[in-house]
Amino acid sequence: MKIAGRVKQSFSKSAKSYAQNAGLQRDVSEHLIQRFARCRVPGAMLDIGCGTGFTTVEAARRWPMASIASLDIAYPMAAEAKRSGLRMALAADAVALPFRPGTFDAVVSSLAFQWLLSTHAGEGLFHGISGVLKNGGTLFFSTMAPGTLGELRRAYDGACRECTGRGADFVPLTEAEEIGRMMANAGFSAIRTERQTVTRSYAGVDALFAMLRGIGATAPGRPQNPPRRDVLQRTRELYPASGGLIGATYEILYFQGEKP
Repeated sequence: MKIAGRVKQSFSKSAKSYAQNAGLQRDVSEHLIQRFARCRVPGAMLDIGCGTGFTTVEAARRWPMASIASLDIAYPMAAEAKRSGLRMALAADAVALPFRPGTFDAVVSSLAFQWLLSTHAGEGLFHGISGVLKNGGTLFFSTMAPGTLGELRRAYDGACRECTGRGADFVPLTEAEEIGRMMANAGFSAIRTERQTVTRSYAGVDALFAMLRGIGATAPGRPQNPPRRDVLQRTRELYPASGGLIGATYEILYFQGEKP
């Protein structure tokens, strides 16, 4: 199954559990909208990869007069967003946006693009967004950088090498320079970026896995070689812990660009 299909399937399964596990996603949405975005008051805005609606809610708080449409690839996620009060939530693919050219004054996305940027869809994503933006419109978004979950990646890779004789095959994440290049190729200008490092504590590796399953991040983001019981146990042993807790690092990139 291609990455897009795995993303859709995984997030569909996690729609009911997403909100209670997505503390990091809430914090990043708030930072993106309230502290990073520099945008004129938009008349029409689109939230891509809306999940259950955190980013749309933050945008509505900052720009209460804006008309905000929300989109997610997984129908159950869009349905949960509607149940939470978002009237204009629909299920659609971010690389095939179902809107007329020049529909929106602004496009926002929080922690969704990482599933697309490392594939051939990355270039088409920004061209499509540019198409639905008005001239002078703004795109701003957050995404995960390669340092994300470095502790887990190193522990799992070491466990794979010890137990299977080969390293883990991870889905790659995209660095800031490459993202900026794709945005520029799609015609965006005045590009600015910010990097944020966030560390969160968990009761153990199983608690971290449970959180990742709860937000639907396991299928698209886990190592592609199927995890075996011995590999998982060795991962628990290799993962650094202190005082009964483990730490997980998230590298967040924030971007903004304008359509001339």
